[in-house]
Amino acid sequence: MKILAIEPVEALSLTSTPITGVRIFSTISPLPIPLPTTVIGVIGALSDIKLLSNDPIEGIEELINKVKDKLRCREPIILGPLTQFKIKDLWSEPTILIGDKNLFVVPDLIRDYELVLDECGTTKCFEFKPLIAIGTALERGSISKEKKVRLGYMYRYPLLTYRTLRDEVVEPRFIYVVNCDEDINGIIRFGGEGRIAKIYTLEDNQVKKYVEKIVNPLNISISGFYISLNYIPLLPTSNTLDSTYLDSVLDLEITNGMKGIIGIPQSPKKQPKIIVERLGLGYYEVSNIRRPQILALLPGTIIKAVNTVKTGNKLLNILYNIGFTSLYPLT
Repeated sequence: MKILAIEPVEALSLTSTPITGVRIFSTISPLPIPLPTTVIGVIGALSDIKLLSNDPIEGIEELINKVKDKLRCREPIILGPLTQFKIKDLWSEPTILIGDKNLFVVPDLIRDYELVLDECGTTKCFEFKPLIAIGTALERGSISKEKKVRLGYMYRYPLLTYRTLRDEVVEPRFIYVVNCDEDINGIIRFGGEGRIAKIYTLEDNQVKKYVEKIVNPLNISISGFYISLNYIPLLPTSNTLDSTYLDSVLDLEITNGMKGIIGIPQSPKKQPKIIVERLGLGYYEVSNIRRPQILALLPGTIIKAVNTVKTGNKLLNILYNIGFTSLYPLT
């Protein structure tokens, strides 16, 4: 097991769905944490792995297999993330994203399905506050040709920023478990708009105490209550959706259906919320196309897990392997 840190050199630009339309009509959905497909893609790029598949989903499977071979990995390959923030040159305690609030909190502020935010102080809670910038789309020809502006085609894109509750800007670091024997290090383009991040293997005993608790449906061994660190994919069993849809999605096998979904913790005396969001699976550069979109439960969702999932669904196993449905135990 290795601890992998992703530390942005500059504000990243990450979205959950494609940027649509011209500037005045465009909609964007900034992501507080990287997509698992982005993380496995960066690991592959740093390992100089080349893909042959033109299919965006088969490409993920090919990437997983080649990363496993080259870095000597076991399943699940990636778990996480927990997120740290730099305050006056010191990294905070690892935090968990509460998805409906764009808020990161340390684990001990989640008690009995409630958020104890009156104990946040300046080092235990952090807000995700994206900035929206304006970009200009370009017509891209061959390397020898000049780039040209697409007439009238301006668009908005997010820049991810994080702050303390006193509105002080802090720098993030995303922490993952990587079940590989080889180290991973480098500086690379990460996400959209040509943004850059440092990727490195971290040796930190304090962080290790947190990350070695992380599990997912492929390796969970103890039934109990967990909070999701990443998105929980909801994949339908058929093309027909009805009122029982959430009871029939494949990923709810680990919770024995809806009864095991508690929801996102709220402030004291308020019931947890169950929120489903549309999530894109990122961009596939090999074929210059976007991957499909799925429905998913937000990070920060509490579930009662009952057993390890032995699903035969190919896509679900692919998503589990790269970090979807990563879970942190609640004690």
